[in-house]
Amino acid sequence: MAKAAPGAHLPVLVFRGGHAAFGRAMGERQRSQIQGVVAVALTGFREQGIGEDDLRAQNAPYLEAAARVYPRYLAELEAMAQGAEVPFEVLFRLNCYEARPPGTPIVPPPPAPPVPTKDPSVLPVANDPAAVASGPADGCTSVASRGTDGVVVGHTEDSTPQAIEGLYLVDATVEESDGGRPGGRFLALNYAQTLPGCAAAVNRHGLIVLIDALPDPDRRLGAPRHFVSRALLDQPDIESAIDHLRQTERGGGWNYLLVQGDRIVNAEATATRLSVREAGPSGAYAHANHYLDPDLAADAGDPRPNSISRLNRALELVSPGMDVTGMKALLGDRQHFPDSICRDRTIGAFVADTARRRVDVCWGEPDGAAWESFSF
Repeated sequence: MAKAAPGAHLPVLVFRGGHAAFGRAMGERQRSQIQGVVAVALTGFREQGIGEDDLRAQNAPYLEAAARVYPRYLAELEAMAQGAEVPFEVLFRLNCYEARPPGTPIVPPPPAPPVPTKDPSVLPVANDPAAVASGPADGCTSVASRGTDGVVVGHTEDSTPQAIEGLYLVDATVEESDGGRPGGRFLALNYAQTLPGCAAAVNRHGLIVLIDALPDPDRRLGAPRHFVSRALLDQPDIESAIDHLRQTERGGGWNYLLVQGDRIVNAEATATRLSVREAGPSGAYAHANHYLDPDLAADAGDPRPNSISRLNRALELVSPGMDVTGMKALLGDRQHFPDSICRDRTIGAFVADTARRRVDVCWGEPDGAAWESFSF
């Protein structure tokens, strides 16, 4: 079970400075957790017969794409590896789902512990619906409720239960290098080994980004999706975020639930396609880990039953005008366990209120957890 100690609050990293300094701060803050994840990943590579040269060769084209499209965020990841004292090639792979050869697992076989990751444990073969269906991503439920003043959103972050030890909150203001121009502050749930942005976050413009993992049938060479989601934290509004997704050379896609003010917009992305849907007049919306766009769904294969179960239950519970307390109760719902919204894979939760510019986070399953509030 993904339970934090009773009354425990999510660890927080508060930072202000440049990109490289930010990466180093994350690496130093989560060093022991990052080293643990890297050690498990290295065991997996050895089991698969992947040596250092193989890893470097598999990463190389995606590393070039990241350097070309997102040099600032690559600097963060390089400095994170230095701060954590781990090999950069391994940390890059943990932020580049796309570099894994199709059909290969990210984890060593049992009884070794799994790598705490948001990505699917076995990478499907591109454009093969049967293979995609066998290994889709398996976690996270995102919900939004519009009221008269704004929107209240909720998100459960689901992963392997072991990932709870590395989950933390980043409260960062990252300054650009050109003359020290102030960058934007953001609050983000984050894994020890990842760039922020791949879970749930809000920036200083009030743009909320909630990520649900999807099995991408169109994976290709391009900027890793962990870098794309990091870039969305620097966008000023929903339209800019959508434009960024449309224009970026993406290697893979997530589901992006974007909320700002009283707007709720969902973007289902593969590496090559983007389906954007504005929430209807009811102002109640939910998403899990399967495509709702018919064309994308047809190529992605059958979704896992737990994703359908969580989405259907969320749609039963969400309604217009929910408050923060009601949203927390929704995220803690355990009906249909183990395929419930709150389950043993839920390692944290995030609730935000756009009208009050407030974020509440908890560590572990939200049912009975201790919540902590932050303003944005």
